[in-house]
Amino acid sequence: MAVWNDVWFRLRALVRRKAVEDELDEELRFHRERQLEKYLKSGLTEAEARRRLRGDFGGTDQIKEECREARGVQTMDNLMQDIRYGWRTLRKAPGFTATVVLTLGLGIGANSAIFSVLYSILLRPLPYANPSAVIVLNETTPRVGLVSVSIPNYLDWKAQTRAFSDLAVVSGAGFNLSGVDQPESIMGQAVSQNVFGLLGVRPFLGREFEPAEDKPGAAPVAMLSYPLWQRRFGGDAKAIGRTVELDGRGYTVIGVLPADFRWFERADVLVPLGAWAAGNSAYSDRGDRGDTVAVGRLAAGVQFTQARAEMEGIAARLEKAYPASNDEFGVALRPIRDVFVSGIRPALVILFAAVTFVLLIACANVANLVLMRGAGRVREIALRIAIGATRGRIITQMLVESFILTSLGGLMGLGLAVMAVRGIAGLIPMDALAGATVTLNGPAVVFATVLVTLCAFLFGLAPAMQLTAAALPAQLKETGRNASSGARRSQWRSALVVAEVSLALVLLVGAGLMMKSLYRLLSLDPGIQSEHILTMELNLRTAQYDKGPAKLNFWDQTLERVRALPGVQAAALGSGVPLTDNHSRVDITIEGVTALTPGSYPHPDVHVVSPGYVSALGIKLVRGRVFTELDNENGPRTAMINARVAQQFFANTDPVGKRFLFGHPSPDHAPEWVTIVGVVGDTKLYGIENPSRLEIYVPLRQEAREGMTLIVKSAVDPRALTAEIRGVIGSIDKDQPVSHVVTMQQLVQDSVSTRRITFLALGAFSAMALVLATIGIYGVISYSVAQRRQEIGIRMALGARPDDVLRLVIGQGARLVGAGVVIGIVVSLGLTRSMANLLYSVSAADPGTFAAVTAAFAVVAAAASYIPARRALRSDPVRTLRCE
Repeated sequence: MAVWNDVWFRLRALVRRKAVEDELDEELRFHRERQLEKYLKSGLTEAEARRRLRGDFGGTDQIKEECREARGVQTMDNLMQDIRYGWRTLRKAPGFTATVVLTLGLGIGANSAIFSVLYSILLRPLPYANPSAVIVLNETTPRVGLVSVSIPNYLDWKAQTRAFSDLAVVSGAGFNLSGVDQPESIMGQAVSQNVFGLLGVRPFLGREFEPAEDKPGAAPVAMLSYPLWQRRFGGDAKAIGRTVELDGRGYTVIGVLPADFRWFERADVLVPLGAWAAGNSAYSDRGDRGDTVAVGRLAAGVQFTQARAEMEGIAARLEKAYPASNDEFGVALRPIRDVFVSGIRPALVILFAAVTFVLLIACANVANLVLMRGAGRVREIALRIAIGATRGRIITQMLVESFILTSLGGLMGLGLAVMAVRGIAGLIPMDALAGATVTLNGPAVVFATVLVTLCAFLFGLAPAMQLTAAALPAQLKETGRNASSGARRSQWRSALVVAEVSLALVLLVGAGLMMKSLYRLLSLDPGIQSEHILTMELNLRTAQYDKGPAKLNFWDQTLERVRALPGVQAAALGSGVPLTDNHSRVDITIEGVTALTPGSYPHPDVHVVSPGYVSALGIKLVRGRVFTELDNENGPRTAMINARVAQQFFANTDPVGKRFLFGHPSPDHAPEWVTIVGVVGDTKLYGIENPSRLEIYVPLRQEAREGMTLIVKSAVDPRALTAEIRGVIGSIDKDQPVSHVVTMQQLVQDSVSTRRITFLALGAFSAMALVLATIGIYGVISYSVAQRRQEIGIRMALGARPDDVLRLVIGQGARLVGAGVVIGIVVSLGLTRSMANLLYSVSAADPGTFAAVTAAFAVVAAAASYIPARRALRSDPVRTLRCE
C-alpha cells in the first residue's frame, strides 16, 4: 500500500500544481483584457495598447517561464544523475550486466529479424493505389482448382460487371533477350493497356502504353523493370527510345517501371497484350486458357462479397451459354495481398509467435536475475529510504538502470538481426518472396525500440516495486541474507521459472512436430533419383526456330554435344521435370471407353520427352518399353503412361498396345490414335507432398516443342558442368540463353522449403529457449541452495546423507519443471492446431513428440539442479554453522 500512497501523493501534487497554474493563467487573462480596454478608451491605437500591455505583464510571464525552466532543469539533472549512477552500478557487476545484455540481445534480435521478414512480405504496403480494392480473378474447375482465364470469358466479364470499376488482363510471357554480350532468358508480362491506371502505377521514367499500342499490328514497344534497366542499361535515362531485341524482334523502350513495382510473378519486361498475342488462338478460342489472370478494382461502395456474388452469377450464365468450353468452370476472386502471401503467411505468423515466446522467456530470465541481484541491494535501498529518499525516486533510478540494460541489449539485438535477416532471406525461395526485398527496415528498428521500452518495464518495474517496500527501513536491523529471503520473492522467482519452462516447451513441441513432418516428407519416394542430376531450361523463341525441323535439329545437336562432355553419364530433354509445377494438361479419349460428357474426360499431365529421359531421371519402367530413336516423326504415334493411368483405366488388362487420342472425338476429323508402348512409375509433379497424378509421355520428335528442360546426369557434382554446357549451347546458337540452372536435389529441397524454413527457425528459437530456461532453473536452484545453506548444514550435521540432500535440491527443480511441463503441454495442445497445415502425416497432438520433449526437460531439470546440489554437498557443515 505504501507505494500506491506515494504514487497517489505525487498525482495529487501534479493535479494541484496544474490547477494553480490554470487559475493564475485565468487571472492574468482577465487583467490583460481589462487593461487593454482602458488603453483603447484613452485613445491609443491597438498596436500601441498591446505594446504597453507587454511591458506591464512581461515580468509576470517571465517569472512563470523561469519557474517552468527551473522545474525542467531539475528534472533533467535528476535524470542525468540517475543515468550516471546506474552506469556506475552496472559496471561494478560486469557478469550480471553481460548476461542480461546477451539474453536481451538474443530475444530482441530474434524478434527484430522475424518482424523484418514479416513486414517485408506480409505488411509492407503494396505499390498500388488503395491496394485493398484490387482483386485478382481466376477461373476454377472442380478437377483442377484455380486455372487461367479465357480471354473471351474475360471480355464478357468486363462487359457485364457492375461491381468493378475496371478490369484488366495480365498474361505470363517469357522472352529471350539477345543482341547483347550475354543472352538472357527473362520473364515478362503481356498486359492490357488499362492495367496501369487500374493499379494506380506511374512509370519511373517514360510513359505508359497507349490504346493504339495494345492492338494487333501495332509497333512493338516495351516497359523495362527497374532492376533490368539498372543491369542492362546502367540506369541511363537515355534508354528511353532505344531498341531491345526480344525473341529476335526489336522492341522500343518507352518507359521504366518504379523500383518498388511488384507483381506476384516475375516481371522483367511488360509488353502490350494485344500486339504480343496477335494471331494467337487465345483471343478467339474460349476453351484456350493460357497463363492469364484478370485483375479488377472494386467500384466505390462495393464489398468483396458483393463482387464475388455478381461474378459467380456471370460465370453461371456463361456456362449455360457455352457448355462446350465452360462446363463446370466457375470464377474465384482473391484480394491481391492474398495472392502474394497466401503460401508463406502461416509459417511467418507461427515464427513470429515463436520469437515472441523467446522474448518473454528472456524477460522472465532477466527479471529473475534482477530479483536475485536486488536481494543483495536491500540494505542499500533501505538506507536510502531511511535518509529521506522517496520510493518514486528510487523506482525511477532502478527503471533507468533497466533502460540502460535494455538499450545495450537492443543495440546488440539489432546487430544480430542484420545477420539473421540475411540468412532467413536466403532460405526463402524467390517465388515466395514475390518481388519483396527483405532487409532490416525502418519499421523493424521502431519495433525494436518499442521492445526495448516494454522489456525495461517488464523486468524493471516489478522488482523495483518489491524491493522498495515500505517495511525496508526496518530490515536494516536484520542481516542482508535473511532480509532478502522472503517467501514472496521466492514465489516470484519460482513463478518466472515455471513460465520459462512452459513457453520453452511449447516451442520445443512445435519444432519437434516440424522435424518429424519434414523427415517423413523427405522419406517419400518422388519417383526419381535426384543425385548428381542438373537441369536447365532452354526456349527457342526466335523466328529461326518456327519450323519443326529447325527445333529438332537444335535439340539433336544439344544432346549429341552434351553427351560427349567428360563426366556426363546421360543427357535427355523434357518439357518439364518433376517437382517444378511446369506442366500442361489436356483431355484424352481412350479407345473403347463410352463417350464422356464435357468436363468428365481424363485430364492427365502431358510430357514431351526425348529417348533417355526415363533412364536419366531413374524413373522405373513397369511394363513395355521406353522411347527409342524409331519413335520419330515418320513412325506411328506412340506414348508411355504412368502406373496411375494404367491402374485407373486399364486395371484388368495390359495397357501396352491400347490406344487413345488427345482431345475429344469429332465427326469432322478422323481420329489420330496414339499407341501405348510402355508403363512407367509415378512421379511427384506438384511438390513432394502432393499425390501423384495421371501422366502421359510423348516422344519429342513427334511433338517438337520450343521450350524444353535439359537433364544432365554426371558422375561428379553436376554444378561443375554448368560452364561447359553453356559453352556447348553458345556454340550452337550464340544468342540462345540458358535459365533456371538447378540440381534435382535442390528441387527436392525447394518442394519442402516452407516447412524447412519453419523447422530451422523454430529449431533455433527452441534451442535458445531451452538454454534460457536451463539458465533460469540453474539460477533459481543455485540461489535457493545459497539461501538454505544453514538449513542444509544443520541437516548434514544431524546425519542427513548426501542422497537426501540431492533429493531435496533436485526435487525442488523437478517441481518447478513439472509445473511448467504440465502448463506447457496444455498450452501446446491448443496452439499446435494452428500448425496443422504445415504438418505432413503427423498429428498436432503427436504423443511421441510430447513424450520426447517432456523427457528432454526432465534431463535439463536434473542437470540444472545437480550442479548446485553437488556444490552444497562439498560445503563443511561445521564451518557453515559457525559462519551463521
